[in-house]
Amino acid sequence: MTTRRDSTSRVGRVALCLAALSVFTGCASARAVTTPAGLDSIQSAVTCPAPPRGAATSSPPRAFTSAPRQVIARDVGYCAYIATNRGVITIRLRPEHAPNAVNDFVFLAQHGFYDGIRFDQVCPAPAPSTCPAEAPIAIAGDPTGTGTGGPGYSVRADPVIGEYLFGAVAMYGPDASAIGSQFFISRGDSTALAHRYDIFGEVTDGIPALAALQKGDMILWIAVLATAPEP
Repeated sequence: MTTRRDSTSRVGRVALCLAALSVFTGCASARAVTTPAGLDSIQSAVTCPAPPRGAATSSPPRAFTSAPRQVIARDVGYCAYIATNRGVITIRLRPEHAPNAVNDFVFLAQHGFYDGIRFDQVCPAPAPSTCPAEAPIAIAGDPTGTGTGGPGYSVRADPVIGEYLFGAVAMYGPDASAIGSQFFISRGDSTALAHRYDIFGEVTDGIPALAALQKGDMILWIAVLATAPEP
């Protein structure tokens, strides 16, 4: 699926962005997403603005006693910026496809949960490893670093929409029907994975940082901006 580039679509998207500026924190640009040819998973018509300044949360919470309340709004788009020691990875979140996962991720990011957590696995990796199949993915979000931890609660997973191709961001964990804090970012064609982890975002920028990730690299902070929704 290709991004619409005709002038009518650009004008419509720009008008939508301008209308949203009075309400939302940021506004997405009308430029096309640049990804390797043929490796789009969920194509976004609205890309994300430049990364904001962010800062790590001091002593962030690592466990919660209950599942999060609703923190995302209807008919709003969201962009997430994962700052790592390799650079910032920009992700267009997709609440229209995975509302439970996006709400969960945004809630945790807003509380600084991910700040200081490391990528506990980058796959494929030599045996023994916890890598699923031969998928080229980077896994993070476990505060214990063991691949079995979470935020102290679970949320019902969304139906899986899309494919595990380059830039797909999906929830991850031992029970695919329930999501917590773990997620992965696909760094290539990861369709060898069982089609059960709900895809809640797509990388739109920061591809060099994504490609450079190694096991043990740290998430410094995550910022989330509200934007115009998908048309």
